[in-house]
Amino acid sequence: MKNKELIANLFAFYIGAEKLKTIIRHSYTSNTDRTESSAEHSWMLCLIAMTLFEHISLKVDQLKVLKMLILHDLAEAITGDIPAFDTKARVGKQEREKAAIDELFTPLPENTRNEFLALIEEYEARETDESKVAQAIDKFEAPLQHNIFGPEKWDQNDFDFHGGYKMQFHQFEPFIKDLRDELEEMSRKKITEANLIHKLPKHIQEDYKKRSNDEN
Repeated sequence: MKNKELIANLFAFYIGAEKLKTIIRHSYTSNTDRTESSAEHSWMLCLIAMTLFEHISLKVDQLKVLKMLILHDLAEAITGDIPAFDTKARVGKQEREKAAIDELFTPLPENTRNEFLALIEEYEARETDESKVAQAIDKFEAPLQHNIFGPEKWDQNDFDFHGGYKMQFHQFEPFIKDLRDELEEMSRKKITEANLIHKLPKHIQEDYKKRSNDEN
């Protein structure tokens, strides 16, 4: 078969990348009997992106954004996912993920491998409009998922990191900012209704209480 070696290498890549389906994240799904996988997280990012393109002011390369979102966590197929609050485990994370990506991409044809590496580097640098949109969606999805399964299921780490999480990533574009602000309102209302404000950091408690008082 003419393409036998190429196909064998692609299979090797697929088998390695498939492990992303088995990597469990900290976030529960709406079925609170189980948490989501990193692959499920990446799928949700792509779906969110597809709903935003027509509403944002920036004219981005939509395919490039989707490619970045599909690839951005692929290293976790080898390294596993590390929650944002686990600062000790995150030491050296970038170096471990680079080594994992090099290993995962080894079977790929050179042009494909170079394209994928360039997309990941562009995403991490967060200098282009495409990378800013992609990272904004990534930082939006985590608190969205937490709202979906609800604060009653959060541990203290979730409360410590949740209020105002990574909002600086959403200020560059008006619609994305509005979307993130509305998600923060959703968080405030859910946490307030669950009588769990006391678990938040003090400055977030004060902000949430002030906004609740302003409504009354």
